[in-house]
Amino acid sequence: MDHSIGAVARLAGVSVKAVRHYSDLGLLTVRRTAAGHRRYDDNAVVRLRLIRTLRALDLDLPTIHAVLRDERSLAEVAATHADALAIQIRTLRRQHALLTVLANHPSLEDVYLMTEQSEQDRRALIADFLSTTLGDADPAVRQNLTPVLPDDADPQQVEAWLELTALVSAPDFRDSVRRLAVGYRALAGDDPPWADPAYRSRLIELRRTEAGPHWHRYLELVAVVNGWAPPSRIAG
Repeated sequence: MDHSIGAVARLAGVSVKAVRHYSDLGLLTVRRTAAGHRRYDDNAVVRLRLIRTLRALDLDLPTIHAVLRDERSLAEVAATHADALAIQIRTLRRQHALLTVLANHPSLEDVYLMTEQSEQDRRALIADFLSTTLGDADPAVRQNLTPVLPDDADPQQVEAWLELTALVSAPDFRDSVRRLAVGYRALAGDDPPWADPAYRSRLIELRRTEAGPHWHRYLELVAVVNGWAPPSRIAG
């Protein structure tokens, strides 16, 4: 069916100005009457609806033009755009989390820490803490004690990470964890007797005297950052 520019605009749910603009860009096939009026077929309605949908998804006109000319498949464009949006969403979530934390606990130091500290910096900080306190601990133990802040961290995870950073940077805490590790190795030997109630009692006492409440707080913060269930006091 042949449509006027006004009719095709109504059918596609766009403005006459948009139809004229897309026509001038070559996105639509248009013919002129003897009087110079624009006329469109049903395919133009389909194309306009597709353009409207893709524009609503924030695709740019050159990309849409490539899809309409079959230079790029719609599936390929959608996948690429979805990947880009996923990165933006993670970035926005991270920014939202940081701003939420700063709104409750404003600190220029925290701003600098979260904006300047890279993932490599964060990993290096924790690796240094574990190496200087636990020495050559079992890799599985180190993994269970390693917080990894996700790209889309929520406010609670950001707050936990900031507290963790301060905790592992404190010399007194490092010294206490180092004493805990030495005491544990002396107590456990090569084959820790986990089933022995007396051993468990001595281990709990060792944690209380050497590491104090800060060690359990470290375990709690690791769990928050990693999205794990909170540790028990006995197992901590």
